Amino acid sequence: MFGNRLILLLLLGSLAAGQNAPPLARTWTASLTGGLASTFQMSLGGTFGDGPAFQNRLTVNLNNAFRAGDSFSAFGWSTTDLPTSAPNWQAGLLYKAPVLRRRAGSITITGGLQRWVLPVIKTGAKDWLFSGNLTYAKKVKRVPVFVTGDSWSLLQSTLPTGTVICTQVYTEHPLVTRDGLRLLLRQGPAYSRSWGFYGAEGNRAFRYGGALLLQRKAAMLEAGFRQQAGLQDKIPDNHYWYILLTRQLTR
Repeated sequence: MFGNRLILLLLLGSLAAGQNAPPLARTWTASLTGGLASTFQMSLGGTFGDGPAFQNRLTVNLNNAFRAGDSFSAFGWSTTDLPTSAPNWQAGLLYKAPVLRRRAGSITITGGLQRWVLPVIKTGAKDWLFSGNLTYAKKVKRVPVFVTGDSWSLLQSTLPTGTVICTQVYTEHPLVTRDGLRLLLRQGPAYSRSWGFYGAEGNRAFRYGGALLLQRKAAMLEAGFRQQAGLQDKIPDNHYWYILLTRQLTR
């Protein structure tokens, strides 16, 4: 897809721009997330397993890796359907870089290589993918607004290859800020479309979701709910909930 090629070119340009920059103070950060979700749900619109599902994620970041404000990260994520104990996992290496910073807003790009092993998808998915993300952020009357585009392109798979894109718009409303504690409301719509990914074609799903985020120091508790409307007859309308606890580590 053209979008993934554009993201790759921008990432290479960002790396080249940082080659002649002065040495940076690199830092390491890590985050560990664990919690429950109603089930395992993909951007294509389907749900897998009876649920609930235990989910966890570990991410390690090297900040200011090549230029100011960028990061190189490695992650591992898994979801396990509790009634059947069926595990599914994803892992990857990602590079994130800012490409525009203005008072009117900022743009960041992320690209990388991922490995997915998802035995509950059809006959079983074992994939290598290129993933890309483009995020635009700005404040509208002091409220942060984000527009994101995520894409996953299958490079190799046991299922039909293709690309899926998920576009999302969301806001973060600060509700409480007091004594180091912050309570935020995140909400907004999302839309996904597929070009042959796992054999799926066309418009897939429209979703509207919201989440409460309670942050204190290095810990964050997030509880969210989203409603889905299927955009094809075979994609059901459904809802999805999750409760996750994240702990941040910094060095």
